[in-house]
Order: sequence, then structure tokens, then C-alpha cells
Amino acid sequence: MQTSIHVVSLALVLLSVNPTSADFYTERAKVTRACSYTIDRCLQEFRLSNPRTNTLWCLRLGYHTAFVQCLVANGYCTEEEKTALKNGACARSSKPQQTSSAIKISVYGDVSMTTDQCQRQIVTCTFETSIGTVLKQQEQFCDLMNVRIRGSTLSACLAQGCTEAEVTKLNSTACSISQSDRFSHALVATSELCKNGTETFFESTEYSSVRVIDLIRGQRYCEVMNYRDQMTTSECLKFLGCTDEEISELNTAACDSS
Repeated sequence: MQTSIHVVSLALVLLSVNPTSADFYTERAKVTRACSYTIDRCLQEFRLSNPRTNTLWCLRLGYHTAFVQCLVANGYCTEEEKTALKNGACARSSKPQQTSSAIKISVYGDVSMTTDQCQRQIVTCTFETSIGTVLKQQEQFCDLMNVRIRGSTLSACLAQGCTEAEVTKLNSTACSISQSDRFSHALVATSELCKNGTETFFESTEYSSVRVIDLIRGQRYCEVMNYRDQMTTSECLKFLGCTDEEISELNTAACDSS
């Protein structure tokens, strides 16, 4: 009922506003290619249809919280770009509520200077692993570029679509500022065996009836570590190669930082 009220209210607003020259498609043409590719990838991640009108985009950007979070936290749209897209779709004017960190501004600046092909590859590679999703959400860009998961790194993945110079510049900027976040740090600190096991658990439905990656995408780390289905998260991770100490560190970090 609450959602229905919101949708009706939004529809009334859309009917009452004065038309402007800007719309969603005009604003999308202004964002970086990385942001535009992020939009498509986030629709895919949440198995959403591609809205065909401004009204439908307004509904998507106004009420699908996880999708909007995917654009900014998981992908490469800035708060300013997200707000501009919503303003265009909804024919309104508002300002972004958050400011970006210095490291994010620097990395995104470098991303925007790469070729279209490289920007597409950046989005593809970032979304490729669940651990990569966590590192991106928590803006751990140096770890994101260099952590080894299933025998490869993001830098190696980027090399398939970016030049060596582009990858080198991105890596240099990503590692120019040291940052710390407990859950991402705990993930990076685990053994490669545990990282691979964690990837398997996050991505697979073999050990649970839902995709745990959906909780990861929503940054609900403590819920992930305390999830229980056929087995608990701790039991699954131990079976998949994590030690008791690693599991304890992950659990403490996830729930203390959530």
C-alpha cells in the first residue's frame, strides 16, 4: 500500500510539472561512458527491463533503491550524474546530497580519460567478482586493482580492453591514497583459498536458496555473515576453505562496520 501511494504521488507530480528541454536521454548523453555502461550493467544485475520512457525511468530512479545504489556504489556514476539523470527523467531540479572522496574523484577522473572500450572493460571487470563489488563499494581502489581472486586480478582483466598505459595510470592513482575499511580489509587479508571459497559462496545458489550476492550488492555485510539456509555462512565458508580465524575476522568486521 505504501508503495502504491508513492507511485500515485509521483504520477501526479509528473503531470503537474512544467516540461523542460532536459530529459533522461539528454542527461544520459552527458555522463561518462563508464556511467552509461554502468546503467546497462545494473539493469542486468537486477534483471530489470530497460525503461522506454522518461516516466518509467523516473519511477526506476525514484523508487528502486538497490538499482540507484548499484549506479553509484557498485558502478561508476557519480552522485552528480545520478541526480542529473533523475532530474531529467522526472522533469525537476535537485542537488546531490553527498560529496565524493578525494580518491574517488581522482580515480573517476582517470577512468573518464580512457577510451570507450576501456571504460566498458572497467565496468565489466569490476562487476565480475563479488569481492570486487565489496572493494568498489568501500572505495578500496588499490585492493580492487590488485587483489588476486581465482588466479587473476582486476588489472589483468582490464588489460583485455585497456592499453598498458591506461592500466598503469589507473593503478598508480588507485594506490596513491591509503584507505582502510574493516570488512574489505578482512576479505583482502584472507588466504587465496578462502577468497576463492568466499567467491563461490557469494555467487552460488548451491549452498542457499537465494543469491547471497544480492545482499552483497546492497552492502548488507552483517546479514551475509549471519545468513542461514541449508548451512550457516560460517559452515559454508569453512567447508570451502576458510579457517575459523578468518571466518571470525570476517564476521566481526562485517557486523562492526554495518
